[in-house]
Amino acid sequence: MSDTKSPFAMIRHGKKRAFLKAYAETGGILSHAAKAAGCDRHSHYNWMKDDADYAALFESIAKDMAYDRLEDEATRRAVDGWDEPVYQGGELVGFKRRYSDTLLIFMLNGARPEKYRRVTEHTGAIDHRHGTLADFTAQLLQQNERAGNGNGKALTNRMEVKG
Repeated sequence: MSDTKSPFAMIRHGKKRAFLKAYAETGGILSHAAKAAGCDRHSHYNWMKDDADYAALFESIAKDMAYDRLEDEATRRAVDGWDEPVYQGGELVGFKRRYSDTLLIFMLNGARPEKYRRVTEHTGAIDHRHGTLADFTAQLLQQNERAGNGNGKALTNRMEVKG
């Protein structure tokens, strides 16, 4: 993509423009974008603070482009898969096609949450008898006193919970 067609062409400062482009291409990895632009990541934070045009382009375009890049890679791994080498006796004997079920699940949850999100319904009463952590700790110390462990140290191997 030439600079004149780049969504960052209005940024005249070469390192700022290069940073935004690299940020989008690397999927939002600040350190990689800084290295590609020939600056350090602190420069980005200074530009965000001092240059409204840069900050607006970063927030409105560069982030979206970076997220699109990540989604493209997730789709590739979940749907297209990748070839994983198979070794036998230290020798490469072939490849096995692998897919990421986990990425596919997350993508479906994100794309159609009404259909794929996990819904957990809790029924029944919630026991609030212990109150705060301080109340629960006090109860535990009282149990230790009654059990003959009055030195103030909580038992770690057993705890009586009434209910």
